[in-house]
Amino acid sequence: MILDHIDPYSDKLQSLQQLRVTIEIGMDIQIKIHDTEWYIGPLQGKRLISKNNDDFMHMFETDNPDEVLNDVIDGQRIRDQWRDVVIVSM
Repeated sequence: MILDHIDPYSDKLQSLQQLRVTIEIGMDIQIKIHDTEWYIGPLQGKRLISKNNDDFMHMFETDNPDEVLNDVIDGQRIRDQWRDVVIVSM
């Protein structure tokens, strides 16, 4: 499985696919993008993203991970800046 290749000693992912799979399987993920912390996780069968522990919260319409990856943070879709994502916790 793609998650088997995550380096437990690194705070970076090796691919966009790893981020997509963690969202798809419903893991609680805390990430940092450009020094701002974000939480991504499941809630009531859908996906939720929140900024800095509830400064901002958005509930997505579906549980489709692509909907999350297409969300725009700092003018870019998450999927386009996955290399800048720092994993805080998973």
